Amino acid sequence: QPVIHFKRARLTYKELQDKVYNIAGGLKDQGVKKGTNVALMMTNRPEYIITYFAILANGGTVVPINPTFKEQEVTYIVNDADVELLIIEDASKPVVENAMAQFKTVGKIINYSDTEDDRFLSWHQLETSSPISEIIPLHESDVAQIIYTSGTTGNPKGAMITHGNLNWMAITAAVYNQFVPSDRVLCVLPLFHAYAKLQGFLAPIAHGCTIYLEERFHPVETLKAIAEYEITIFLGVPTMYAFFAQVPQVVEQLDFSKLRTAGSGGASLPAELLHKTNESFGVSISEGYGLTESTVMLMTTHRSLPKKVNSVGMPLPGIDLKLVDPEGNEVVNHEVGEILFRGPNMMKGYYKKPDETANAIKDGWLYTGDLAYRDEEGYHFIVDRKKDIIIRGGFNIYPREIEELLYQHPAIVECSVIGRPDPLFGEK
Repeated sequence: QPVIHFKRARLTYKELQDKVYNIAGGLKDQGVKKGTNVALMMTNRPEYIITYFAILANGGTVVPINPTFKEQEVTYIVNDADVELLIIEDASKPVVENAMAQFKTVGKIINYSDTEDDRFLSWHQLETSSPISEIIPLHESDVAQIIYTSGTTGNPKGAMITHGNLNWMAITAAVYNQFVPSDRVLCVLPLFHAYAKLQGFLAPIAHGCTIYLEERFHPVETLKAIAEYEITIFLGVPTMYAFFAQVPQVVEQLDFSKLRTAGSGGASLPAELLHKTNESFGVSISEGYGLTESTVMLMTTHRSLPKKVNSVGMPLPGIDLKLVDPEGNEVVNHEVGEILFRGPNMMKGYYKKPDETANAIKDGWLYTGDLAYRDEEGYHFIVDRKKDIIIRGGFNIYPREIEELLYQHPAIVECSVIGRPDPLFGEK
């Protein structure tokens, strides 16, 4: 069964397994063992997926880094995560070269490149090693990846996601989204992102799907790929759908009849954009809600249930979720409260940050900082981030409500409403 299509090349599940064991052997020779933190700073290519599994096979922990990050961002994550081995590609070399003098724990850097560079170990050295004979046994509580969240204040925090988190979430997402081995999943989301990892390759691989991997998103090329490869599942973010809406002439010329599921995550999908996309693709966009600390998913609407506009659905089975007021009391239907959850998808904590962990997880519940309300049928509706509320003259103003109105204007592609200080009313 093919597992990855990339630039007309094809990789089968057996070939993927062989390559994972081979690269794992190379990483083992370079000192990767249980507890070794390995930073992965690569763009979308099969080698990303191969390396990801190879690190885990040795018991190492993956630290994904956005390959477009600059020196300061890379240095902070590498040092904060105690990274011992850094894996990059040619595009990241200039940034890494400027930052490497500030790295505190990195012993080796491996560069994926067609050309040799004496300053770095080469990918070829990994490929020429003997493959591992077996995978390192791990416990479900062992950390599989440390993903840094883009916090609204201060430096990002590394959310520790365990093997138990990933196993449960990958299988649950595959079952809930009704993935089958004949599905063809288009992944243009950047693989360093938590959403891309789960929905782009972990959940599809859990159910034997074929992944069509694209290097980057381009509205017209992505639309053509959906039609040409007869994609059945496309997963995107609201910005992608906003771009699709700007090229209606391309959409009208293409056949999307094989597409049965289009998902949106990473941010709220405006209602106006949702209507446009549903009309264009002929499928009902599936919206969900989650965060890095929840191993991506918390809520969505099951395929068998009717969807409601602007609703992120209901909690996944096995997850406890409640909405509370500032005093911690549960709110009634249609009343806004902060989302709290607990379950097998909850992160282990923030890496080396016990105070921040204790502030986020209280009495076994993780406080998300997101506000929502629930209707009488159990559907949830995200209102806004708790920190984004604009308080004007004692009244709560939710930026998203204004944004939804602005999106109805045909000349607006994207918008954001932000509070500013006001000497009279507090904020404006």
